[in-house]
Amino acid sequence: MDNRSIAQGQASDQLLTRVSGLVRAEARETEAIKARRDDPALQAEGTPALGRMRQVWTDGKTRKWSARKLIQGSFLLIVVVPVLAMAFYTWCWATPRYVSELRIAVQTADPAKTVGLADLIGLGASSQASNQAKAVVQYIHSRNALEAVDRRLPLRASYLSDSVDFPARFHGKTDIEAMTRYWNRMVEAYYESSTSTIVVRVAAFVPADALKIAQFVLADAEELVNRMSARARDDSVGFAMKNVEQAEARVLAVGRRFQELQDKEAMFDPMKAAEMNIRLAALLKEQIAQRSADLTTLRTQTPNSPSVRGMEQNISSLRQELAKVEAQATAATGTSRPSDNRPISSVLGAFEPLANERTFAEKAYQSALTSLEMARMEASRQQVYLSVIVPPGLPEEADFPRPWRHTGLTLLVAGAIWLIGLLGFYSVREHM
Repeated sequence: MDNRSIAQGQASDQLLTRVSGLVRAEARETEAIKARRDDPALQAEGTPALGRMRQVWTDGKTRKWSARKLIQGSFLLIVVVPVLAMAFYTWCWATPRYVSELRIAVQTADPAKTVGLADLIGLGASSQASNQAKAVVQYIHSRNALEAVDRRLPLRASYLSDSVDFPARFHGKTDIEAMTRYWNRMVEAYYESSTSTIVVRVAAFVPADALKIAQFVLADAEELVNRMSARARDDSVGFAMKNVEQAEARVLAVGRRFQELQDKEAMFDPMKAAEMNIRLAALLKEQIAQRSADLTTLRTQTPNSPSVRGMEQNISSLRQELAKVEAQATAATGTSRPSDNRPISSVLGAFEPLANERTFAEKAYQSALTSLEMARMEASRQQVYLSVIVPPGLPEEADFPRPWRHTGLTLLVAGAIWLIGLLGFYSVREHM
């Protein structure tokens, strides 16, 4: 305000200097006309020359009188009248307006992160706290904030009171839209990005009303922040729980299909059955090899012994059993097997996709459980809350009106406008 006053004062001085120069030039012109009129040489030339000089003097005097009246009238209309009106309004008519100011900040429990170059130059992404702070500012200027305060404090009765001066009083229909526009005139809220705080200034015509409105606005803003924070937590945890439910349903569905296949194939675990089949086949082969070696030795020593025949039958039985075991593992080429005696390889082919799917579903379920636990921890850790930096207080001095300040500003602005107009008037007159 001081720099603006100095600049306007310098502009006013320049305008006054220019106007003074124009006035002196006009005075010199008038003196020259008067000197020519009193010159004896011109009077000796005859009556026509004297008449013309008298006519020029009369026209110049008339123009000078008209310009003076115009300047005086414009000064009265542009400067005197507005200054007197402002002085009368601020000193005698205006109702005192009290302002209760509060400063709040939306903070979060996030751990401090490293600030990069993008954040320093303002290109970084907006944080959750700053977004919610801007949402609080929008809420304070909204219809909902007005209605919430009006339910606890009769704002219409306060704004429509006869004790309030006519220019500052609420006019028009008492609909909610008009009240919201008037509310935005009385309540100012903005977000300071440099300090990350919300500044709220509540104006009222009674100090107690200003304090109450500010307290109600603070309570409503805190409730809004808590509601948005709870909604964010519920959304994150709810999304994680939904994923857990889907993963659990998938595990149960795959388990039911696997059990149905077990009942259908009459086999609990084809992988273990195949391992047992392989072990049994290896054992039979080992026994056949040992019996074959014993048979060779026995034939060499006692070829006609009855034990040779018995050992040959034993080896033949072992080979038949080995053939059955191998036939259970996989179907022999060119043989047709009944449907109720399927080989393990075909059963394993039916079990393996379900087993893989069950393993994947179980891993997905474990991952969903881990995500749910992390979401719960994140929700409890990233809690957003409203911090009151400067609480609302009871105002003791009226913020408006301030008669000396407003009258002086009116005089300064009106004087500058009048001087600019006067300079334009003389500039146009010089070129005519």
